[in-house]
Amino acid sequence: MEHIPIEIPRDNPGGGGPTTALCFDIGGSKYNVGLVDREGTVLDHEIGLWSAVSQEGVLADLLACGDRVLERNPDAVPAVIGATIPGLADPERGMWVEASFSGIRDFPIAQRLTERYRLPAYVDNDGQACALAERMFGCCQGVDDFLYLTVSNGVGGACFLNGNLYGGSSGGAGEIGHCVVVPQGRLCGCGSRGCLERYAAGPGVSQNYLELGGAPLPDGSAPSAKEIARRARAGEEKALETFRLEGQYLARAVAMAVNILNPAKVVLGGGISLAYDLFGPELEAEVGRRIYRRANPNLTICPTALGYDGGLRGTAAVALRASGKERQQYERIFRPVPEGAVRGGGRHRPGGVPEGCGSDCPGLPGGSADLCDG
Repeated sequence: MEHIPIEIPRDNPGGGGPTTALCFDIGGSKYNVGLVDREGTVLDHEIGLWSAVSQEGVLADLLACGDRVLERNPDAVPAVIGATIPGLADPERGMWVEASFSGIRDFPIAQRLTERYRLPAYVDNDGQACALAERMFGCCQGVDDFLYLTVSNGVGGACFLNGNLYGGSSGGAGEIGHCVVVPQGRLCGCGSRGCLERYAAGPGVSQNYLELGGAPLPDGSAPSAKEIARRARAGEEKALETFRLEGQYLARAVAMAVNILNPAKVVLGGGISLAYDLFGPELEAEVGRRIYRRANPNLTICPTALGYDGGLRGTAAVALRASGKERQQYERIFRPVPEGAVRGGGRHRPGGVPEGCGSDCPGLPGGSADLCDG
């Protein structure tokens, strides 16, 4: 299918960096396309479900949605494109390397978006992007060491360490969804068995519910995680047990990561995080039991402060950072402070960030984790 390029006038013609990004937040079952400004404000967006989960099907849906968003907002002219993908990304080449649950591999998505909109396009993993957004716009402003988990149709994550995103030797750091939480458990698309993603992501939540004896939908299919959350809030015991189990599965992987990396905070995003009230207490208690408490005395765990649009803001953060034209904004957020300076209730190392979190996250005595609302 041929996609004809369209011309977009560039914003901010006087220089000083782009003020608006055209953002493509790509999920496992749906997409969110919108315009986001440099302060992280979502100017407009549109959510849709995939018509076909294939390279060409995904691209067709994204371009059609991007065109509609631009047509509705003739005065909000973007100068850069950001795209975030579930799974492995190669930001240097603008490639969607692999998403194990969808089978999409080696997709040059940045190039295809640039061909359509004639704008520079940048791509990264959704977990990495959301971690950057939490640091720039959310509840981790001023936090040098934290973990971010995105739990939706899959499970991903990112490590923000010593004031920077940590990509690892090949850019694959943070794939917490492929930590084994059930030895010899369900087969995962990555080839292993018992991965967190197979138990804690949306499809896994649905399977857990049925295995616990929960009722299927009238047509015999499994209810979605959203429907199970609705049943849990209505007091259904099988649904409540499903989310207690969700907290336990997540805690097994989170505790392992905490014991290795010693973060100050763990942040959960993605669609499943909207049910944090249902699984959060079990997650916090189980993490508290599993971590080395003396080594992690002030750990806090919280849902994202950016809400449902956190992924879209993460996409904007990737675009604005990677464009190389947003240095003033980026340096304002990441400027160093003197050694030993104290901001936001914490002591910062050289190269740290002065802005405080703005949310009182004291941690729970005894090594357990306190819920921070950001």
